[in-house]
Amino acid sequence: MSLVTPQKRVVNEEVEQVNVPGSEGDLGILYDHAPIVTNLRPGHLSYEKDNVTTELIVSHGYLEVTNNRVIILAETAEFLQEVDRERAEKAKTKAEAILGKTDLGEEEFKEAQEDLFRAVARLEHTESK
Repeated sequence: MSLVTPQKRVVNEEVEQVNVPGSEGDLGILYDHAPIVTNLRPGHLSYEKDNVTTELIVSHGYLEVTNNRVIILAETAEFLQEVDRERAEKAKTKAEAILGKTDLGEEEFKEAQEDLFRAVARLEHTESK
């Protein structure tokens, strides 16, 4: 599995299972999975290797599975233990305030909505950690 953002290669290792937040629902990828290309939504991504589960939060991106290789291209990716809850709370509050305005243009609305989705994904998976 390779997980890459515009800034860096986040993960590049052989794994037993990958679970991703697909745009149409969560996907579990195992050995010999059928080829697939799909969009990712902001959310929780995990992978298992040697009975150890590693968890990350990813933003929008793409997933490709082919020939037992998983390639994930994401705008951002953070290991769950690295999520800054205070920063995520502030981002959520800011995005909600922007979305509450009545004079938003289409691009402003879309950007604020994506910021909100990303903040919510970061918060909902760190509440119990």
